[in-house]
Amino acid sequence: MTEHRDPLVLVVGIPEDWSAAAVGRELDARGVRRHVVNVGDFPLSLSLGAELTPDAERWRGSLLTAEHDVPLHEVTAVYYGKPTEPVMPAGMSGPELRFSRAQARVGLGGVLASLPVRWVSHPSALADAAYKPRQLATLAQAGLTVPPTLITNDADAVREFAERFGELIVKPLAEPVVYESGGEALVYTRRLGRDELGSLDGIEVTAHLVQQWQPKWFEARVTAVGDRLFPVAIHAGSEKALIDWRSDYDALTYEVIDVPDHVRAGIVRYLDAAGLAFSAFDFVVGPDRTWTCLEANAVAAWGWLAEECDLPIAAAIADALIEE
Repeated sequence: MTEHRDPLVLVVGIPEDWSAAAVGRELDARGVRRHVVNVGDFPLSLSLGAELTPDAERWRGSLLTAEHDVPLHEVTAVYYGKPTEPVMPAGMSGPELRFSRAQARVGLGGVLASLPVRWVSHPSALADAAYKPRQLATLAQAGLTVPPTLITNDADAVREFAERFGELIVKPLAEPVVYESGGEALVYTRRLGRDELGSLDGIEVTAHLVQQWQPKWFEARVTAVGDRLFPVAIHAGSEKALIDWRSDYDALTYEVIDVPDHVRAGIVRYLDAAGLAFSAFDFVVGPDRTWTCLEANAVAAWGWLAEECDLPIAAAIADALIEE
């Protein structure tokens, strides 16, 4: 018989993250105990004491902050947002810093990941889903239409792909951020003009993701919490936004829409196959009304759409964390 425990939800992220804060407010409104823990606070303002003994099947102990003592064995669910990297004490050498961060990440992260509780979503599933080639294959296997896609560092392969599939776009395979000169810049999707195909200098340096350009009636962001879907049409009001709506938020308008049954079924199959409780799916809806899935982001931001369209996404996540 499973032991009944009052819910205690661990929110792993940063307190100022909009999504984590919204989920926290929803849990507070329901009288559910919850604590926010940021991996980045370990070890400077967060400490860990966990033990695994012959008389127990899970780690027992506590996470300690200045405000809270979080008993690990009482945790019933975890909302895993976007925690920061562990911050180490000042004065370490480069090798010491790399070693200490790795120990902190595996130690604290490993204890948390082993907790046999509800997850939205488990970090191992998030890590798998972050591999875009695997993600695209899983989307296709789930019955969703994905664009013809090439991953390569070979210029001739790109040219041959363009001959077969026409106009192309290129976008990052991993985190779309370039860190340089103390700052950071986002790398957006861009169209690859035919005049660029003759000279693709530098493509050999690393892997690139190239896809067939999809004509757009509009784009759709479908936020999924289990089988609860929150679909929104994103209408682009500028040329920049038409190519990548993230590049011009001021030009966007939103509309709550319905999802075709076959798309809904594919989304649910994908979440099941990927072991995810949450993901945000980006679609192009073409002039012929075909839904083509570009990607599924398991740690996507959803707060602005919840506010713009009055969507109860935080409530759905809270339900997933505390449902019996």
